[in-house]
Amino acid sequence: MKKMNKLLTLMVTLLAILIVGISCDSINDIQSEFAGMEEKAYLGKVDSLKVQPGFGRAKITWYIGTDPKIEQTVIYWNMRRDSIVKDFVRTTPGIQKDSIIIENLTESSILYEFRNKNSKGESSLYSSITVTAWGENFASNLFERKLTMREYDFALSQYKLGLSPAITGDSVVYSQINYKDKDGVNKTVKIERNTDIIELANFPDGAEFQFRNVFFLPQGLDTVYGNYQTFKAPTAKFENGKKLSLKGNISSRYFERDGDKLYEWNADGDVIVYALNEDGSFSQSETYLSLVPRSNYREFFFYNDDKFICVNTGNLVSMHRIVDGRLVTVKTPSGAETFGSSFNMIKFIPAKGFFYSIAPTTGDLRTWFANNDATWGSSNGTTVTKGFFYDPVILFNYQYLVCVDQDGYLWSIPITTSGTFGSKNKIGTGWSKFVKIINVGNKILGLDANGDFYEFDFNVTDNYWILD
Repeated sequence: MKKMNKLLTLMVTLLAILIVGISCDSINDIQSEFAGMEEKAYLGKVDSLKVQPGFGRAKITWYIGTDPKIEQTVIYWNMRRDSIVKDFVRTTPGIQKDSIIIENLTESSILYEFRNKNSKGESSLYSSITVTAWGENFASNLFERKLTMREYDFALSQYKLGLSPAITGDSVVYSQINYKDKDGVNKTVKIERNTDIIELANFPDGAEFQFRNVFFLPQGLDTVYGNYQTFKAPTAKFENGKKLSLKGNISSRYFERDGDKLYEWNADGDVIVYALNEDGSFSQSETYLSLVPRSNYREFFFYNDDKFICVNTGNLVSMHRIVDGRLVTVKTPSGAETFGSSFNMIKFIPAKGFFYSIAPTTGDLRTWFANNDATWGSSNGTTVTKGFFYDPVILFNYQYLVCVDQDGYLWSIPITTSGTFGSKNKIGTGWSKFVKIINVGNKILGLDANGDFYEFDFNVTDNYWILD
């Protein structure tokens, strides 16, 4: 056993000597390879790079250390295929700031690399920074002020505009409007941050104006100008409508279906259907006697698909179909005949897939989303706006609320499929002569106190409707 241990010890010792020998040979080889080379000396590198983005350009700043041998800074980009040389002139023996503005940049991010050099061929290690320049897309994504109201007054040749309020941190310096007045004079109006209402004087009907926001971001280099948006005042249209032979009744409720049928729900509970003819006239096509008794229901309107909504005298909501001349209830999945309660609102405005309600006293306008199986969708009863005291009011082509105020002015308000509002626009005057207005397709019917219908081929955006 002792002989075996001595042999093992001898073998381990020989192996260690062999490894040490090989290692020494490798080190000697490496030393021999670099023995004739001089030690590499680097210049001080560019330090503390910072960028200030600008519109189509950027300013880059950095610091040069105390190395006295630095003569220039070379700036590379495009995989070092392109470069700019910035001469360095030392004005202080300590750390010195330097900068450059790079022009004609696209709206993108580019990697720039910096390296100090001198005439002796000496250079520093690289420093790098990613530079982003601003462009039109950047400006369009900034939080901006928007027009919330456009109120054109034909009699005064005045365009009154409302703007959303400026908020802290939005970077809007001011807003700007350009237009040409009735005398052909170009006008530029600067709207300060604290101004929410502006009046454009001597403004011709049918004329355009351009609106934009101007921004300055604290971290930026330039003032950023948003793109101009073009708006047009409505063109005055003097028209009282075409009188129809169809007689109306101010005690009846009227609503449309699918843009080509006019429904009348009269005081006797009868439902009368009129078809819209190609010449713009209406002819009676169906009559359902006592279909929706007024003793049981206080509201009835077409809703969606083949469904109608009723609100009974107890303020309960139900959904119905008309089948073989009968009013058939669409029951809920649980078998209930009603699916809403406490609907004591003074007015309902039908849309497609939802309807509005107007509350008494407060004028709260709310949205209600009913499914075709007599159940409710989500976000029901959301208040869209308060103080909505307009009468009459309709939804035109399921896109605009068209309504009349107490002074007879006609207004339009664009809506989304979720029932939210866009900017309010004044589009007419003299509409208090009608006690009801009804939308059928692209037409509006005005019903006066005498029961006479007047028909308008209507346009919400282009005209200012002036009635005698």
